[in-house]
Amino acid sequence: MFARVLKKGQVVIPKELRKKTGISPGDKVEITASEDGLVIIPMRINYTENTRGIVRGRLSLDELEDISTHEQ
Repeated sequence: MFARVLKKGQVVIPKELRKKTGISPGDKVEITASEDGLVIIPMRINYTENTRGIVRGRLSLDELEDISTHEQ
């Protein structure tokens, strides 16, 4: 699959690949150089890590399941 590099160095990831990898607008990706070229890795946000210390008290099982669902 091919993509074009725009003036500001932007590359549009083809829709088929975004769909296949679950990349959505606003998602962060890590771009690294390898011997074969560039590697683009979607950065998965760990919701639990990012919210540690924000929630006080205990959560119900339903609330924990809801949080878990949003992580996926």
